[in-house]
Amino acid sequence: MKNNTIPIKLCFVFFLMLTGTALFLPAQGRNVEPPVSADPIWEQPLGGSVIGLPALQAESAVVVLAEGYVKTYSRFGSWLWTYHVNEEITPHITRAREGTTYVCTAGGTVIAINRVGRELWKLNIGSPISAPIIVGWDGRLFIPSGSKVYCRTASGYSLWSADLGSPIAVKPILDHRGGLAMVLDNNEFVLLSHLNIIDRIQLSSKPLHIVSLQASGGKDAFFLFYSNGTVERVYRGGDEKLVRESLPSLAQTPAAAADWQNHVGVTLRDGRIQLLSVPEGEVLWTGNTHETAAERGSGNLDPYWAAMQFDERGIYVLSARGVTGFRASDGRRLWLLRITGAAAIPSFSDEGYLYSGGSDRMLHAYRIEERKRNLSRSLYGPAPEGSYGLNAPPPSSWSRLGDSRYNPQTIRMMYTAIDRAIKAGQIGQNEPDYVAYLMEVAGLSLSPTFSPVRPLVQTSERAECIRQLGFLGSRETIPFLAKIFAHRFANGSYEDPEILRACCEAIGRIGVDPTGAALEAFTYLLAPDNAALDPSALMAAATATKDLVLFSGPPLADAGIRLLRAFDASDFPTVVKRHARSQLENLYK
Repeated sequence: MKNNTIPIKLCFVFFLMLTGTALFLPAQGRNVEPPVSADPIWEQPLGGSVIGLPALQAESAVVVLAEGYVKTYSRFGSWLWTYHVNEEITPHITRAREGTTYVCTAGGTVIAINRVGRELWKLNIGSPISAPIIVGWDGRLFIPSGSKVYCRTASGYSLWSADLGSPIAVKPILDHRGGLAMVLDNNEFVLLSHLNIIDRIQLSSKPLHIVSLQASGGKDAFFLFYSNGTVERVYRGGDEKLVRESLPSLAQTPAAAADWQNHVGVTLRDGRIQLLSVPEGEVLWTGNTHETAAERGSGNLDPYWAAMQFDERGIYVLSARGVTGFRASDGRRLWLLRITGAAAIPSFSDEGYLYSGGSDRMLHAYRIEERKRNLSRSLYGPAPEGSYGLNAPPPSSWSRLGDSRYNPQTIRMMYTAIDRAIKAGQIGQNEPDYVAYLMEVAGLSLSPTFSPVRPLVQTSERAECIRQLGFLGSRETIPFLAKIFAHRFANGSYEDPEILRACCEAIGRIGVDPTGAALEAFTYLLAPDNAALDPSALMAAATATKDLVLFSGPPLADAGIRLLRAFDASDFPTVVKRHARSQLENLYK
């Protein structure tokens, strides 16, 4: 039976080649996996022209249209939501781990839209973003605009801003230490940490692409690719200063580049792909993509119309004319898909779907990989590569004072200093020390020697410190806040309602809880012996639940809604039940 079908398949392939229909083509002379399908699995009318790459997260795709619309579709092709901006919008779009979408207008207004299309917040930074917003490991946002970078929490609170002195010329990337790497218009290569620590080195010219390498011994290292084929490695020397080193040049202009686990893939202008070794930069193998003349491509790929994705499944070269996949270990070509009429570079998802916005004002989805990415996940998307250590920071610089750091004068001094930095929006390098001190004060009740009769710190002072943690806004501190909240119920110990309220307010202000730690703590309130709790603490928990749900989609949103309904159906005071009901109604508006 199989032998009889081979000629029919070959005739069908030949027919499609003549008609120019989208087709997976095997690499000549290589054993290639058979294609799944050459046709879109679904298409949806957009009602506008796509600008920029689709942003993928939460098993859905978000596209920005020139007409000012932001539209989202599930991976199955269902329309999910539409958000309209009443002014010109930039093509840059970012999706956070929990599904929040960030866009920016030409007038410089950054807008955060939750997973169901509801506006969370907006702020004007004065000028449009010059590259996509980058999401840090704890949900913080790095917003590039002109010569400046603004660092904001997921809820929009300012952590710091930096003026680099020259406009950003090569779009920033997130490095393997959770900061940014970029090149300025004055040919400076700049590393900007999550704490606003800046390192620079002067280059001879501007590269086209930057690739961050896996840190070796905690050291930064980067490949820089130039238009003339020159390649440089920038790394930290023994004195921690940045050093430049020349590597073997490429045969042609690099059109795109990407890294994965100490290997770097680069696509050349003629459409060939090469895998380079790290740190030597030597070519390990070369393959032909859909863009090469040998594969009926143009052989002249514009560097601004190409992208690469490199993960544990393989290396993928994407352009407006198609996508090609390779196995990284030996360069075996897995498949090749041609696309006609694309208005922008397509995007390839962790679930194996390719999304392409067409000049026909349609969104086309292809299933090109049966393999999903093998990623560490919690309730939401992939877990971040690392942590900033704010969940358990080192002891603060005030810990050397012992118990004297808890006297009212010291606490008031520190609270005032931190409050001043928060209002100025310039936390910067002090953030770990501030977080550590606030945790030391706020978490005293977790100590086995804590005495509610003769506490070292008054309740009101601890509550103020807890609320400040909310303004610092790192989701890495959510487990700490949830632990304080749950401590009373898990251990039968005392905790003042004001502390519970403060924890709820801080959690709601942070807004993101990707592990569900806060909602799990809030469920302790439903225990039968908690009906007589202070109503204000119960209402604060209901408000925080609503805030978390606003930032989230399923499954956390489902758990939050069930919790609010349980509040309404409980034996809580009427004022609490009414408040829980109002939070539910707010969610459904």
